Amino acid sequence: MTGPAAKAAGKAAGKAASKTLRRLTGRGAVPRTVPGRIRGWTAAGLVAVIVLVAAVSTGLEAARQGVRLVGEDAGPQVVHTGHLYFALSDMDTQLAGTLLIGREHDLGVGRDRSEALYSDRRGEAHRALLQAFEIAGTDTASRRTVQEILDRLGTYEQLASRALLLGDQAAHPAGPPPEEVLDVYRQATDLMRLDILPKAYNLTLENASVVRRAYADERSHVLRSRVTVGVASVLLLAALAGLQIYLTRRFRRLVNPALALATALTLVLAGWALLVLGSSSAHLHDAKEEGFDPTLAFTRARAISNTAAADQTRFLLDPRRADTYAQVYLDTSQAIAYREVGSLADYYRGLASQPTELGFLGGVPRHAEVLVRYRAFQQQDEAMRGLVREGRDREALILRTGLMSELFTAYDLELSKLIAKRNADFEREVDAGAAALDGWNRGLPAAGLVLAVLIVVGVRPRLAEYR
Repeated sequence: MTGPAAKAAGKAAGKAASKTLRRLTGRGAVPRTVPGRIRGWTAAGLVAVIVLVAAVSTGLEAARQGVRLVGEDAGPQVVHTGHLYFALSDMDTQLAGTLLIGREHDLGVGRDRSEALYSDRRGEAHRALLQAFEIAGTDTASRRTVQEILDRLGTYEQLASRALLLGDQAAHPAGPPPEEVLDVYRQATDLMRLDILPKAYNLTLENASVVRRAYADERSHVLRSRVTVGVASVLLLAALAGLQIYLTRRFRRLVNPALALATALTLVLAGWALLVLGSSSAHLHDAKEEGFDPTLAFTRARAISNTAAADQTRFLLDPRRADTYAQVYLDTSQAIAYREVGSLADYYRGLASQPTELGFLGGVPRHAEVLVRYRAFQQQDEAMRGLVREGRDREALILRTGLMSELFTAYDLELSKLIAKRNADFEREVDAGAAALDGWNRGLPAAGLVLAVLIVVGVRPRLAEYR
């Protein structure tokens, strides 16, 4: 259909639509009668109530989701996998220490103690892996990583058992064991350092990235919800004000008590919702920045510090790889407290004179006890390597298994205190954020219902006058 016929059909459809609209609304799209206008304002107010309740509900759910993901799911998982790394690395540390002690069982902490610690860490690693597998849930990549670590750990334990058996059969004095023992140990420690530990570390990084994404997404959602709540509350207040003004002008009554109460309740509800959303966002921020991030950094520092201690033992245990282990020790130390240096000698001097700005201990005050302990431990490392250069291997071995072991334990204790303190801060902020959201599941629908009832009660007497 084209030309005049199409034009005539369009005009006819327009007239029909106009007639239908007038029939539905009275004389036009805007109500012309007093009851119609009151009903229009009332409908606008009720729709605004629904929008406000929906906006607040959406914001609160985003806040709950953020607290749940960061505080109860992914956050604790990261700390958990960090402990897995520590348990695995300490297994290799204790294996190296046991082989270094040889038949001199009472040297340093003692062979029995090293073997007991190896067994303890082995149990902790297996439990941590099983829990990590459960925590992974339906995450195929994480479950596969956990399974690979578990499989390779079984191979490592077989190699470790064989190295210990060969060491017992050799009955060698303290110091490097026979080459046959070292060959098996090298296979074991290479598997741990180059395969198992990197996978465990990646597992921690994957979980940490989940926390960061969840934090960024949910906090952004909460902040957007605050804007939405603000706009919705303004719309509701505008509808209530419009209805109040119309009733005042039309019926010559200064105040409608029900509508005035609804206005006050809207202000309270919107203000309280904005306050709670802001508070939960602040708690989530503090939990992430002041609790989770430092806890993760110190947990990594503790695990990698333990690896550095193991490199010291490997340095004495395997002279053929001593230079390699010394370089790895420097790299590991740089990760803990970075210095712009190229050698261990320069690192020792830089550690004593420069503030710590980078590394896992970056930002820790220079005179903090943990750094005091760390510097003392590094001073003895310098002394131990000096003894080796002078050919005084026996004295170096006694220093490593005695005083240096005690200093590392003191340093590790300070790290553990920092982890516990920051983790307590994390849990406190998470609990505070969750507590701020309590009661809204019942309170918000009730407030919405009261607002709707007050609006209806406010206009009902006026509409009754036109029956």
